[in-house]
Amino acid sequence: MTTHGTKTATASALALMMTTAAASADVTPAEVWTDWQAYLTDFGFAVTATEAQNADGLSLTSIVLTQTLPDEGGEMTMSLPELTLKDNGDGTVHVAYPEEMPISIKATGEDALSLDFLYRTTDMDMNVSGDPSEMTYTYTAAAVGVTMDNMTSGDEAVDFGKVIFDLQDVSGQTVMTVDGGRIADQKISAGAATYEFAFSDPEEGTNSANMTGSIESLDMAAKMTMPKDTDMNDMSAALAAGLAMDAAYTFGASASVFEFTDEEGVTKGTSSSSGGKLDLRMDEGQLSYGGTSSDVRIEASVPNLPFPVEMGMKEAQFDLAMPLQKGDAPQDFGLTFVLGDLTVSDMIWTLFDPEGKLPRDPATLALDLDGKASILADIFDPVAMAKAEENDETPAELNALTVNRLQLSLAGAELTGQGDVTFDNDDMTTYDGKPKPVGDVALKLTGANTLLDNLVAMGLVPEDQVMGMRMMMSVFAVPGEGEDELTSKIEFTEEGGIVANGQRLK
Repeated sequence: MTTHGTKTATASALALMMTTAAASADVTPAEVWTDWQAYLTDFGFAVTATEAQNADGLSLTSIVLTQTLPDEGGEMTMSLPELTLKDNGDGTVHVAYPEEMPISIKATGEDALSLDFLYRTTDMDMNVSGDPSEMTYTYTAAAVGVTMDNMTSGDEAVDFGKVIFDLQDVSGQTVMTVDGGRIADQKISAGAATYEFAFSDPEEGTNSANMTGSIESLDMAAKMTMPKDTDMNDMSAALAAGLAMDAAYTFGASASVFEFTDEEGVTKGTSSSSGGKLDLRMDEGQLSYGGTSSDVRIEASVPNLPFPVEMGMKEAQFDLAMPLQKGDAPQDFGLTFVLGDLTVSDMIWTLFDPEGKLPRDPATLALDLDGKASILADIFDPVAMAKAEENDETPAELNALTVNRLQLSLAGAELTGQGDVTFDNDDMTTYDGKPKPVGDVALKLTGANTLLDNLVAMGLVPEDQVMGMRMMMSVFAVPGEGEDELTSKIEFTEEGGIVANGQRLK
């Protein structure tokens, strides 16, 4: 129903109206309100409000933000009841609103949706200073929270259960610079965060989900550059004009309690981590998104298992970098995925290895890739993407791939590898409709024969199947320098052949 631009606009509008304030120079309440309207208009909102000038400044009531959604998606409306901009008498402006403020968001059209929130603050202090070309917003609050009160989909009320999110000890600063375009530079810190979610499936009355949790601390640093006359509903044009976003989030130790119910029964448990981070960057050239979490632990009881499931990870990491703009020239991309030092409880091991024949060392799965690809369609244009799918046209071409790290270690065996391969997209015949690869990949496998022997001894794999596996490994690999070590170099030749350790396979 919404696009990336719509979601960004909504989040930015809430951030501005709810969590901004200031420091330094002369600014008036009228100038602050004028700048807000200009900022929201830049995001595609029509802004209306009842304005009342008084001796202290400006009172705003019945504030309504309306945005037409693209692709005949209808209209979105956000309503806020009241805000007050008070002249402090020293060239700064104080922003005040009730400690409890209802906020309504409505989207009309084919997927009509209505959401009602209650925005709550305790001891909020917000001030604005500067001048119309650069306003600095600063704020502190003992607590900030949001509760979702009602949800309606179409004409039907949704019994969602509960959505509550609270932050303690919030402080932050936003510098809003206007020079043709606009730059918003924001830093926020908060103490403990708590959340509570409860949902039930209206169609399947037995299905439900409940989760409560806490995070010790949250910090955010974000910067957004928005060129003048940017249309956020045309993301390709906006990025080409200079739209850029850069945000980094760090979070402290976290813990949660969850319970899920379906026709199979009840799954409930706990999870925790020692902290982590999230990063997001988007500009004309590339989108990059990634995060890490450390010391992850999950304990759960699940239907049909007589004992709890326990697992942990020292490190969980995901990073993706991908090009965004259409163009025939190859562009950089990258992907990193790591599940590091994964462990499970002895009870789970005992299910398939009761005699303890397999080493129970922590397992690791790691993949680090980069390369080049050509983007052949506007990925932000749903019409263009649908047309490419309809015509069975690929929206992107892979030009080159580098395997910087491949690692899979489990039960005493380990596979590692590196490689570089280019792809000839003009040759789609050598490999039967696929681009021709040229390059090589080097692999090393240790502990495989010992693992196969153990699997046979445990009765998990028949001896005749293991013989077939050993024969296959002998085709693709040769003995390495160490004990129970195999190595393999797979080459993709310019002539379209495949060579394994000097032996031609194709």
